[in-house]
Amino acid sequence: MTNTATRARAWKTAAAAWLLFSVSAADAGTVQDWIAGFANSDIRFQRSTSKVPFVPLGYAEVSYYGDTDVQTPDRSGQSISFDQTLVSQGAVLPFLVSRRDAVMVGEWLGWSKFDTRSTSVDSFNVFSAGLPVGWLRQANPDWQLAAFVMPLAHRASLPDSEWSWETMAGAFGRYVSSERLWWAFGAFADVGPGEDLYLPYLGAAWSVTDEWTLSAVLPWPAVLYAPTRDTLFRFGAAPSGASWVLHENHEEVSLDIDTWDLGLGIERRLTGNIWAGLEAGIGGLRGLRVTSTDIEGPDFDIGASPYLSISIQFRPELNPGY
Repeated sequence: MTNTATRARAWKTAAAAWLLFSVSAADAGTVQDWIAGFANSDIRFQRSTSKVPFVPLGYAEVSYYGDTDVQTPDRSGQSISFDQTLVSQGAVLPFLVSRRDAVMVGEWLGWSKFDTRSTSVDSFNVFSAGLPVGWLRQANPDWQLAAFVMPLAHRASLPDSEWSWETMAGAFGRYVSSERLWWAFGAFADVGPGEDLYLPYLGAAWSVTDEWTLSAVLPWPAVLYAPTRDTLFRFGAAPSGASWVLHENHEEVSLDIDTWDLGLGIERRLTGNIWAGLEAGIGGLRGLRVTSTDIEGPDFDIGASPYLSISIQFRPELNPGY
């Protein structure tokens, strides 16, 4: 896979994302009908008085992770220095199948460019694609249940590289204790050619005021501040999109989400349901691991790096209230 072809694919990914948001913005009537269907169902979302917007159902993002040094024991302490540019786009669309049930179907595309300054590992690209499918049920006025599965495929531009596969999945429950407090329970799994990863999903979210929300849900805690319905600030952790496992034979790559980014972001409504975002913080490739049959990831001494992300998002207002 040449750099020119990979860059072209990245531009196509970005163009597809812009087309998605353009269609969403232009077909406002259809979007509003879809939102009204959920508003009239038994499925209950966040409080209508909260100024924090609904989670994005579509996005396009460009991120840059700065220089990082990775020490690998198999190379006698030799340092591999590199940075990464990540272009990604994803969307999910829920469909009502009953007043209490919804299915969700989506897509995710990503292109990562790894620029190394090491003679032992060449610069390379990774193209990724995923197909998330999920289900949501309003069990009763206080309980929601959800589950999802997302198969992922990756292909690197390294010599002898082949398609590699992994699967992410999770099952979750949400209990609404009051109009300002809800609890979350569940588990997440990432199974692939690298180490399998299992994470608990546990905690609570508290709307302290209409402007401030504390999301103390592990493993993604955050503080949200929305001074108006058109502006959102977020400080917290998120899985690092720049963390990968690269097998030493250059045949397989896979995402490795056991590392995190810690950042401060600001988002602003552009028009209707379309938002723009800017985020910066510390994170990056500290989770990249070069593995073989004799080397495990925890043996690595991995540093951190600054990152910067720019995004555009589709955030519908699904606020029927409690």
